[in-house]
Amino acid sequence: MQTEKYHVFDINGQKAYVRKDRLPQLNRVDSVIFDCDGVLVDIRESYNKAIAQTVSYVLKALTNSEVPEGLVSNELIHLFRRTGGFNNDWDTVYGILMFVLSRLPDEKRVALGNLVTKTDNNHPPFQRLSSVRKAVGKVLQKDCLQESFFAESVLSLREFTRFLDASGMASVDKALVEKTVQGKNIKGFCGVLGSFLYLPAEVGKGIIATAQEEFFCGAELFKRTFGVESAFNKGLGMVENEKVIIQQTTLEKLASLLGGGKLGIASGSWSTPAKYALGNLVKQFKPDACVFINDAVEAERQLLKEKGVTVNLKKPNPFTLVKAAEGLSEPGLVLYVGDSMEDSFMARDASKAGRDFVFVGVYLYSGVDDVVRDGFLGAGCDIVIPSVNDLPALLEVVRRG
Repeated sequence: MQTEKYHVFDINGQKAYVRKDRLPQLNRVDSVIFDCDGVLVDIRESYNKAIAQTVSYVLKALTNSEVPEGLVSNELIHLFRRTGGFNNDWDTVYGILMFVLSRLPDEKRVALGNLVTKTDNNHPPFQRLSSVRKAVGKVLQKDCLQESFFAESVLSLREFTRFLDASGMASVDKALVEKTVQGKNIKGFCGVLGSFLYLPAEVGKGIIATAQEEFFCGAELFKRTFGVESAFNKGLGMVENEKVIIQQTTLEKLASLLGGGKLGIASGSWSTPAKYALGNLVKQFKPDACVFINDAVEAERQLLKEKGVTVNLKKPNPFTLVKAAEGLSEPGLVLYVGDSMEDSFMARDASKAGRDFVFVGVYLYSGVDDVVRDGFLGAGCDIVIPSVNDLPALLEVVRRG
């Protein structure tokens, strides 16, 4: 682990790292913007579990086989997120499903491709998947795939993630064709299957988007968030497992150090579930400086409607971070606290928009703490600390010289 370029601090019994060339600037920090998932809220038992459940549900439907429990681990999800292209969990689900299903034996892959092609895309996502599941049950023998197939798929998938990058889903499609044994014969299958699973890329229309959000939110919160009845999940969601990381005392200390109205949120999560998880703590953040994925989606729609321009403003596009900073009371040096390389890319690109952002990477609630920490340090991120709750102590140490 290369730490020569960093000052290393002992903060609350943990190691914190600050780049030597960034240290003098920290006295100019006047506001902090936070990512939500993995920073303010522990998502290891919520979003990560929803990814695993969605993958398992769809694989079982499309293979007529039982999927081993624990197939999708925190470590596997991290391997996707570290590329910088998979902040959206729909894309992670897509990558896992596409890779595993591409490894089906030839005759099973051809059969599945034919069934998917015959699906009526005008039907709702749950109905589309259910119709294919019934058809698969007639074509593929029950439990035709052994547990060894799934175990070997995950081992190969870990290696496959090395070929993925910040382009996310596009890098999955490219690598499937260029880097896998089946690549020469799989392009058509991937095109058909990818469209079936992912498009339209909207909740209530796409299979992956709808199933993922239903398993995460649960039936009641899903309807409240998206205005659509739940079909994949009629019970509680994984959001109920979330635990708030940030402490009230942390927010109070930061408010004291920075002054009122200096805390915001720039998140790739939907606002309703995020605020549900944060509870009353959400009142500690300035409303105009809280920007979520639904704000990015709405801005995309407006650009398409008014200018005919199609653009992706979701993370790692700096839209949410820049917009959150605009909602703060005064311009100045902004700390952005995130838990992934995608967050660091967003802070870097937001700085190009004319305002200086310092990225703070946190790693304690990732499920693969040492790996995430070393990844941040290896990438030369500005500041690396265990938890968001260590931030006030770090700023106090710096300000005392």
